[in-house]
Amino acid sequence: MTWQVLCFYSQTVAAPRKSCCVSLSAFYSSVIVECQRCICGACPVTSMAPQCKGPKAEPAVRCTGHMCPIQVHWHIKKSYREYWRVKMTVNNFNTLKNFSDWNLLVQHPGMQNLTKVFSFNHHPLVQYGTINDTELFWGLPNFNTRLLQDGYVQSEILPRKDQDFTFDAGWAFLIRKMYLDGGECAMPPPDDYPPLPSASCDQRLSAVLRSLLAGLVLLFLLF
Repeated sequence: MTWQVLCFYSQTVAAPRKSCCVSLSAFYSSVIVECQRCICGACPVTSMAPQCKGPKAEPAVRCTGHMCPIQVHWHIKKSYREYWRVKMTVNNFNTLKNFSDWNLLVQHPGMQNLTKVFSFNHHPLVQYGTINDTELFWGLPNFNTRLLQDGYVQSEILPRKDQDFTFDAGWAFLIRKMYLDGGECAMPPPDDYPPLPSASCDQRLSAVLRSLLAGLVLLFLLF
């Protein structure tokens, strides 16, 4: 008798709950997009999460709204003429576990034009021909290779802007995938991305009105 065995790996079956989540913020908005509530475990306001209530045993994961052991915060820090600066902060809310030799995988169109990384090692992963929109980050030896319990590591990156770059469409937040130690992080819905300030529209409108007014004055002088 012979057998044929087919093996499949399902991340959803292996880990039905997310092990990490992503939050967002930007210098041009006061809005901070937090991780989705209860995305990594039982909600702390329900009876399903007794570790978050009362003087009981120390929980393995600090009680938060998302209940994730790892949170990655993506902050748009500055916008230069040719570059934009992002601060990435990896927070460990596990009060009992250190993450040694951690790695963070980020798939984002800006990774194709990554020019500078501070505080982390990095290497591109070319998955589809010449498309290298995926970057692998990990800690520097004797500095931040260990993500300590209830601590954090952080770095700043400088991607170069391309001709399609615009904050209007939330381009700086177009993170397709993010993984921490192989576990996929939960992303917030695109509708929740930090909006541009309304004043920016008024400023663009004012610039147009100034141009029209200057043109009218010039025509008046000519005729």
